[in-house]
Amino acid sequence: MATQELAATLGNAAERGAQWLLARQQPDGSFAGATGLDDYYKAPLGLIVTGHLGEADLVLDFIAERYLQPDGDLDGSDLSWFETFRIYPHSWIVIAAMMRGRFEMAHSMLRVLVDFHDENTGGVFATQAAHASLSGPQEMMSSSVAGLACLWAGRLDIAQRAGMWLEQIYNTQPDLTRGLYHVWDSENGLVTQFATEEAISYLIDASELSQWYFQYGISAAFLSCLHGATREKKWLELAQKYLRASQHCREDVYRQPTSGKIGWGAAWTYRLSRDPADREMAEAVGAGLRALQRPDGYWGSVGVYDLQTNPTPDPSLAVTGEFVTLLGFMEFALQDGRAVEK
Repeated sequence: MATQELAATLGNAAERGAQWLLARQQPDGSFAGATGLDDYYKAPLGLIVTGHLGEADLVLDFIAERYLQPDGDLDGSDLSWFETFRIYPHSWIVIAAMMRGRFEMAHSMLRVLVDFHDENTGGVFATQAAHASLSGPQEMMSSSVAGLACLWAGRLDIAQRAGMWLEQIYNTQPDLTRGLYHVWDSENGLVTQFATEEAISYLIDASELSQWYFQYGISAAFLSCLHGATREKKWLELAQKYLRASQHCREDVYRQPTSGKIGWGAAWTYRLSRDPADREMAEAVGAGLRALQRPDGYWGSVGVYDLQTNPTPDPSLAVTGEFVTLLGFMEFALQDGRAVEK
């Protein structure tokens, strides 16, 4: 498939998902059927990248009214994982708010995000307890998205430190052919010892199916942008290293819902590298996301990992908001004529 055709195909899928979201939007910006912050924090970006700017502003209005607290923190009491990935939702909303010139909203949350940054390691503390004690886990997903938010908000200093943190994470991997460890302890370094039942939270096991593949992609998405901001070639090369490491995984690595961010990272890396291998990876993930999309435009939450076992998964506002965003990002990056001078 030609690059322009691929971009259009991804864009069409993103728009179908956006229309499904818009059909559920209420006059105050909320979504019918929403149960909490999880259904909102990625939706503004998805609506922005698909061109629905007024509707995105309405969602931001609702988030500001319902979830944004006076100190710039978010009320995540309805999120089961909020204390595990403490500032992850903040980063998504900061980016969307910056895109729409909502500086009062973006910078109030940015202050919280920056406060979670560890000046010693460059990562961000994953939990409230680690932040309070200035000691504990820092994980790849939150640190990468926080780095992106800092780029959007002009905090290049923190973004560069996050890049150095990802460089250290990569350089201390014991064997990338066996998988990727993605949590760093501020005191003890790369976390390689953990309870077996908690393995997925620390390691992408290349020998197993259905892993947290997004770690390969979110790091590449951030690092490619850091390259664009600094013009330092090493960041683009590191983005490609993370993407190539995903090739050691099982056959489902580019077709799971958790693969979506690999498509994002590969497409944004391709935009700057023009390496066909990056484009091919983005195309594979894009095909996987489109295969998971339901005829009405949404993506589901039940059985979404394998539609053959559950042909009618429950619609999910949270999953649909994310995949609209990722496909919209991929469409932009893969359009012909968007290469920039290296």
